[in-house]
Amino acid sequence: MPKEVDHPARRRELADAACRAIASNGLAGTTLADVADESGWSIGSIRYYFPNKDELVASALWRAGERVDERIRRRTAGGMTMNDLRIAATELLPLDADRREMSLVYLAFQAQAAVVPALGDAAEGAAQRLQEPLAARIAHLVKAGELPAHLDAEQEAARLRVLLDGLRLQLLITPRHTSGEWALAVLDDHLAALTAG
Repeated sequence: MPKEVDHPARRRELADAACRAIASNGLAGTTLADVADESGWSIGSIRYYFPNKDELVASALWRAGERVDERIRRRTAGGMTMNDLRIAATELLPLDADRREMSLVYLAFQAQAAVVPALGDAAEGAAQRLQEPLAARIAHLVKAGELPAHLDAEQEAARLRVLLDGLRLQLLITPRHTSGEWALAVLDDHLAALTAG
């Protein structure tokens, strides 16, 4: 009897390998051979699941977002407190090896999307996906009276995501002049100002 293959699990495995390759080599520098090396699979096997590099790259970006979503759910258990908002925000910063990898994939993709218009929709979708858990928590906190009633949840989530984008970039490109403690202090200042209205 032939062994049943879990195709979605294999696609995730290959997307994770692509994430590691992109984090190491950048998007333009990553080849199918790099992903084969990372995954231990042949290029032919990779092409069975992803007929071209563009599909593999899009899957890697989606998988990076999925991993961030999983971490947020695991660390907050769906909670909607100010602390849960802070935790969700910290998951978008490169504060450990896994978050650094996800940040490198996200930034590599964003940089490529700036010069390859065909990637624009996927890049915009990724940015929105990072913003959604922030917006949901902010909306809940406004409704619960823990944040000022005049705040627009979508606008504040966008502001917070842009702040996190900047912090992420600084942590990745100027590590000698920045630190996780510095980034968390900037984040905490922003959240305190948000609470004060």
